[in-house]
Amino acid sequence: MKALLNLVAARTQLFLSLDNQSHATLPSAAATPIYSEDFFVFLNQLADTQQIDIPNVNALGFLLRKLDALAHASGRVQAVPLRTFQPDPQTLLLDLHDDFDVVELTGKSWKLTSNLDTQFLRPSGNLPLPAPEPALHDLVTQLSKMFQIENGPAQQIADWLAVSLLPDAQPPVLVITGNARDEAASKIRKIIDPVPQPLFPMPHNANQLGQLALSNRILAFALYGNLTKCRQRALSTLSTGMTVKLKEVNKRHAARFTKVARPIIIASEEKVEVCRHQITVEINHAGQGDHPQILGALLTLAAQLLHRAHQQAIETIWQTGKPTSPIATIQSDPPGP
Repeated sequence: MKALLNLVAARTQLFLSLDNQSHATLPSAAATPIYSEDFFVFLNQLADTQQIDIPNVNALGFLLRKLDALAHASGRVQAVPLRTFQPDPQTLLLDLHDDFDVVELTGKSWKLTSNLDTQFLRPSGNLPLPAPEPALHDLVTQLSKMFQIENGPAQQIADWLAVSLLPDAQPPVLVITGNARDEAASKIRKIIDPVPQPLFPMPHNANQLGQLALSNRILAFALYGNLTKCRQRALSTLSTGMTVKLKEVNKRHAARFTKVARPIIIASEEKVEVCRHQITVEINHAGQGDHPQILGALLTLAAQLLHRAHQQAIETIWQTGKPTSPIATIQSDPPGP
């Protein structure tokens, strides 16, 4: 067990997240919570490659507590973003989840870069994003063509995607109806947060919903039948901010909680009222699109939005002397039919 502890200490950097959770930076550049399934897998792989016996349950618990203590003793505290990070009002980073590459949005443009300062959380269930390409057409045009919808609803989806990139933004819940609702909802999420599963089944309670939020930047659900009041409240709360219990491998460890808010997509058989702050779009066709160019067009729109929001914040401070949040918002349609 001591040999494994020394290997982990030598091959990782231990630190605390802003919510006081212990993390280790893995050789893949991913920041992983010590009390998580992904870190448990890392320990097993490390022990296997070095031909070290896997610790029993008691020894594993001691090992994790020791690493937890080392993380606290390190004195290092840093943000652990999921997919996107905003280090300052004028800059946004998008993690491609592939080696060290990220996309940096600043001013009115974006570029690929190798960012070694920000340690992103990279859950094993998330897939990498493709390297974006400069788009021949704007995002609204591409979405309108791919889904065969008018520019109005395409603009709503484009704005929703751009706002969803901002870490602290609270976009309205996006409800997709129509014959191609499931495929369209999956494609929309895939633009900025691809996962192997096409759509999640609707969780039964707030706890299940919160656990999904810990490892997914965008939550997309398939809704069949009626939406219960319990699920409705949980979805509405998560869209603005929900307190979630962090996952644990060692059950003896004291429970810890964090607050998360997530952009939400719901594919519904019919129009449904999830909350007051929502957008409903009908999509009956979900064709193919050039994912790298769609992502490139989205990044261009997001960079412009970020620049505009920052300029508005500066103007507000100059006029009133009061700082405002540089987070952009979009207007939502009245919910339901």
